[in-house]
Order: sequence, then C-alpha cells, then structure tokens
Amino acid sequence: MARSALVGVVATLADLLALAVLVDVCGLAPQAANVPALAVGVAVQFLGNKLVAFRNQSPAWVQQGARFALVEAGAFALNALAFAALATLAPYWAARLVGSALVYFLYSYPLWRRAVFS
Repeated sequence: MARSALVGVVATLADLLALAVLVDVCGLAPQAANVPALAVGVAVQFLGNKLVAFRNQSPAWVQQGARFALVEAGAFALNALAFAALATLAPYWAARLVGSALVYFLYSYPLWRRAVFS
C-alpha cells in the first residue's frame, strides 16, 4: 500500500501539473482542463503501479492494461463527478486533491489489488 500511495502521489502531482498548465498557461476553464489532466494521471498510475507498487513482472501488459482501463473508467467518472462537486466549494487544486484521494483509497486501490495486478 505504501508504494502504491507513493505512486498515487506522483500521479496526482503529474495530474495537478497538467491541470495547472492547462488552466493557468493555456487559459482553459478548469472543467475543460479536467479530463486531459486526469488522463495524464491515469497513465502515470498504470505504469507506476505495475512496475513499482505491485512489482508485477507479468508480460500480460495488454490484459492488465484492459483490466486497469475498466477500473479506471469508473475512477475517471468518479473523479470527474467529485471534481465538479468540489470545485464549486474550493479552489480547483484542492478539489482535485480531495476528490482524487477519496476515489483512490475507496475505489481504485482495492480493485487494482484484487482484479488487475493480483
């Protein structure tokens, strides 16, 4: 769990950096920047969890990627909903941190452990 949490921190930082660049540099609205920034975080999550957190040596990249994508489709939707709700109450970066943490601990990690990298 500690390695996965560390990967989650790195993925969240990548997500936040992408979100900040898209909002503050490119001038997109936070809601428009949300989905591309989430995609950056998802890519970092898969690679980091496979190679670092779970130290998974399986050559079944495609199968694991497909299972990860299914789990992340749900997480993606949950993150988008959490961000939309929380962004009305807090700055976009705080909304991302709180929403992502809730989705990660309550949804993503348990499913990755049981269904993707087991």
